[in-house]
Amino acid sequence: MADVTLSSAVRGSLLSLQGTTDLINRTQNRLSTGLRVSSAIDDPVSFFQAKTLTDRAFDFTEKKDAIDQSVSTVTAAIDGLNAVESLVRQLKGVAQSLKSSTGTQFSDLITQFNDLRSQIDLLTADATYQGTNLINGTGQTLSTEFSDLSTSKLDVASVDVTSSGLSVSDVTAASTATGAVNFSYAAVAAGSTLSGSGSTISVTYTGADQTINTSSGTVTVTYGTISIALTVTTASGAVSLVNGTTYTLQLQSTGSLVSQSGTTIKVVSASVTTASGTSTITLAAGASAVQYVGESNSTSVDAVITKLSTALTTLRSKTSSLGSNVALLQTRLDFTQSYVNTLEDGGSKLTLADINEEGANLLALQTRQQLGIQSLSFAGQAEQSVLGLFR
Repeated sequence: MADVTLSSAVRGSLLSLQGTTDLINRTQNRLSTGLRVSSAIDDPVSFFQAKTLTDRAFDFTEKKDAIDQSVSTVTAAIDGLNAVESLVRQLKGVAQSLKSSTGTQFSDLITQFNDLRSQIDLLTADATYQGTNLINGTGQTLSTEFSDLSTSKLDVASVDVTSSGLSVSDVTAASTATGAVNFSYAAVAAGSTLSGSGSTISVTYTGADQTINTSSGTVTVTYGTISIALTVTTASGAVSLVNGTTYTLQLQSTGSLVSQSGTTIKVVSASVTTASGTSTITLAAGASAVQYVGESNSTSVDAVITKLSTALTTLRSKTSSLGSNVALLQTRLDFTQSYVNTLEDGGSKLTLADINEEGANLLALQTRQQLGIQSLSFAGQAEQSVLGLFR
């Protein structure tokens, strides 16, 4: 079958109509998708520029989520610090009450104090957010990356606001037994040693002032798990123990400590071992920190209050530091959010279609299509008039 031959006028009208139909299809696609550039075929330059922007926006969106979680982690730590500060203020109030209490009330307040102190450690242990705890001891670091640059990050180190970290000790009523001398002491680790001449232990005497001399014999000193006997060996023959005074006990020779005044303090407790032939004393058991307080003894209670005041200062400093980190993280979070919006907006400008413009284009193209159909009809009528000559 021979090919159909079209006249030049018909072919021109047909090609114009096909072009108009293609434009209508493209415009309808833009209106339905909202995109002027939906693939590299439409506009390679705009497509790949937009892809670069949207890829970067995606990367920063992931960073934004991590920053948001870091804000929550540090906020949880600050909440914990505020709660610990509240507990320490309560402890300080109880300690103030100890100064004027006696008998059963004194004992009850000591129990209340120690119960409150134990809550500090329980609270700090609970202040964990997604496995990170920034207040329950040092060693953890919250690292937050802000971009793909290795230096663009913030590291927040954990702090120790546990009872031991704040040096908040349990309190114990000082013994009133005749011949008993109580010393407040810091935490003692099992296996700790004093070795070599000159090693020292510093202890603070809490109790009534008294004098030890050769005629009064041996006075027992309680130091955590250590019990030692004080005996006077100097020629002068007397040592004074003054309430609130810190005494340095210095290792002098095998099996003995010596005070600053030169008085020898012989170790008699089974909880302390002395290496044979050496100047080493080993603590056989660990001891938690304890602060001795005595009834109607404001000096011993004032020592506790001073430690609590120091703890409050430390807590406020740590809270301020973490608060600065939260402010920085929030600033980066706000910037990242704005930056992501800018990147996405830039990519959209390169690919999005103008709906109003495309709507007007569609209306114009539909009109052109109708005119093209009419033009094709007119061209066909011209050929049909030639056919009339053969009738």
